Amino acid sequence: MLTNASEQDFQGKLAELRQTSFFVKLLDLAQISSFSFRLVLESSHLELAGTTPVSGRPNRGLMKVFEIGPGRYAAFFYKRSQVPFSRDRFAYGAVIAEEKRFRAEDAEGWFAWLDSGFDPEAPPSNLKRAFAFTVPD
Repeated sequence: MLTNASEQDFQGKLAELRQTSFFVKLLDLAQISSFSFRLVLESSHLELAGTTPVSGRPNRGLMKVFEIGPGRYAAFFYKRSQVPFSRDRFAYGAVIAEEKRFRAEDAEGWFAWLDSGFDPEAPPSNLKRAFAFTVPD
């Protein structure tokens, strides 16, 4: 479920993202998921933020999804730096997905890991810690 649907720019961001069929699939799955997320409105791509507290603290986990080639997408899992002026990101890894082979179960695994704040015992099975593409801002 997306928790910030009532925010001012939500519908505009949703319309922008719905121009990409893979994003449509992920957004639809996020809307019906048992986990709750916030759509990051200021992101240049599809980005979801975890909202479930982790060990009594706010969930800082983020998942950014972007195209890396025709019909190929990366879901990048990270946390922003806690230093206010820093643009650094702490990377937890990325999953590569081909749109034609993508399954709803894949997304649910991503959502569960994001919701957990990146539980080290439960990463997605195909998580890559090293990759040969640049993660956009």
